[in-house]
Amino acid sequence: MCHGNRSYSRIPESVTGTMYGGCNIAGYSIFTWTLGFLMDSKQSEKTDDLHVSSFYWYDELKIERDSTLPIPTVFYSRFIENGGKLSILPTWKEAVTKGICKDKDDYYFYLREICLMWSRNKLQKYNSSEEVRLVKLMLVLRETDLMMSRLSEQIINWDSMRESDSDSSVKQKKGLDPIREMASGTGNDGISLLCRDLVSMKGSRGKLVRDISMRCEKLLPNCSNIVGPLVAARLLLEAGSLKRLCRMPASKIQVLGARNALFSHLSSGSPPPKHGLIFEHKRIHAASRRIRGKISRTLASNLIIAFRIDYYRGTIDSAFLERAQLRIEKAGKKS
Repeated sequence: MCHGNRSYSRIPESVTGTMYGGCNIAGYSIFTWTLGFLMDSKQSEKTDDLHVSSFYWYDELKIERDSTLPIPTVFYSRFIENGGKLSILPTWKEAVTKGICKDKDDYYFYLREICLMWSRNKLQKYNSSEEVRLVKLMLVLRETDLMMSRLSEQIINWDSMRESDSDSSVKQKKGLDPIREMASGTGNDGISLLCRDLVSMKGSRGKLVRDISMRCEKLLPNCSNIVGPLVAARLLLEAGSLKRLCRMPASKIQVLGARNALFSHLSSGSPPPKHGLIFEHKRIHAASRRIRGKISRTLASNLIIAFRIDYYRGTIDSAFLERAQLRIEKAGKKS
């Protein structure tokens, strides 16, 4: 069975190509195909073979039209009560025959509402996890840093244009921050107000970093102990999830965050990157260039173990952390 450029060879004729509300329902027929019917666990327990009788999402429902609860809500409650066991989607004719729906449009209306309820429930569970909240906070921090950096650069450029070169050189020698200097003034112009907002935003950023660090130390205790909570959170953001980090090899953890350098190496033959986000670790950025690669490999191999301990155990492993620190220190002493 074909629809447009897609082929649904195993989906019944009654599911694909039908119309609802002026829109072709075959666009989400793959989704409803997986949302089909509940398996009747009681019936399957009575039989010794592997046969399971079909139990549709609307089966055995006696719904009154004047019920206080919306019909899709009753459907979805029944769906949750039966554990959400999913299989093949029945035809709308069977629902009409059983008296659940009046016609085809009525059937697809109820099915659409159940799909929306099911999706909202999944999203609510997804957004309630600490891992997702930490990733969202890191996205806020990244956007905050980007905005502050761009705004500070433009304000400093504007400040250098209105002053003479001698004044600018004096400020650079004294190490004065033009943003803080303009923010501490009494001016009420737009630039001065923006500088005050920037100074206030720096304080808010510090509180955000402390919040991220506390969350990361709880979620990734071992990794936070090795590279620090902020670097661990950035690695989590780059990978997308802790599960993906656990499945990565150590060589990928080593260059995680060095996407541009890696693509440049693959396309133009430039030297490959030795490290990515883990460069922020003090033992790497403080080491000489000659041994940074060795320290990066050792750190990445211990990080992947730490990520897996955090994912599967969720508790700190003091014995492992001691061995990891010794290995990293030993790698930094190699000549």
